[in-house]
Amino acid sequence: MPGLRRDEVAMLAGISTDYYVRLEQGRERSLSQSVLDGLATALLLDRTAARHLRMLATGEPADEGEPDPSRLSAVRVLLGALTVPALLVNRRLDVVAANTFGTRLHAGLQHRENYARMVFLSPGAREFFTEWPELAECVVASLRAATGTPGLADLVGELAVASAEFSTAWARHGLYEKALDHKLLRHPVAGSLTFDQHVLELPRTGGHRIWAYYPADEATSAALGRLAGYADHS
Repeated sequence: MPGLRRDEVAMLAGISTDYYVRLEQGRERSLSQSVLDGLATALLLDRTAARHLRMLATGEPADEGEPDPSRLSAVRVLLGALTVPALLVNRRLDVVAANTFGTRLHAGLQHRENYARMVFLSPGAREFFTEWPELAECVVASLRAATGTPGLADLVGELAVASAEFSTAWARHGLYEKALDHKLLRHPVAGSLTFDQHVLELPRTGGHRIWAYYPADEATSAALGRLAGYADHS
């Protein structure tokens, strides 16, 4: 934390300077919740970074386990009832399920089973995602925030080898958790699309979330009609 001395951090966190020094040097391994909360406050960490700190300190995985199959079945029914594109994703950004609009939304792209692979490894991704550099940074930071999730290390290793952009972004240690986003897409059939992307968290599902894409303008609403009649053969 630039500008703060060790004793200042310790004071703000409510711990002794000697204890803080032992933490920095790795000589103190047992941290209470109050100490972690104090450090998060002292370092002005946001909610995502504070949760990441707790995971690093305690070793507890970010993932809470797989949801009950009946819960996933119910979510799939819900997705099918939505009249806007919607995806169900987990912490690794695997696309677990999608409604018809959601399946057709990323038509023409490869690796649609995982959003990170789709963004970094699909040949047409840079043209499809109008704001690809910003999206790529968010994808990497979302995976970083999911550190500890089973299988994530293998995915990160694969992408780091295959994509120099991913490797560079991963080294920046950014953290991001999506809540509401603005998406600009260039669809091969529906044309230019503008969405407000809403993220709906599903409690007790191991970090699964629904991504719902709501049309941000009348042109996108009209384009969804063309998307509805599109048969995806890719």
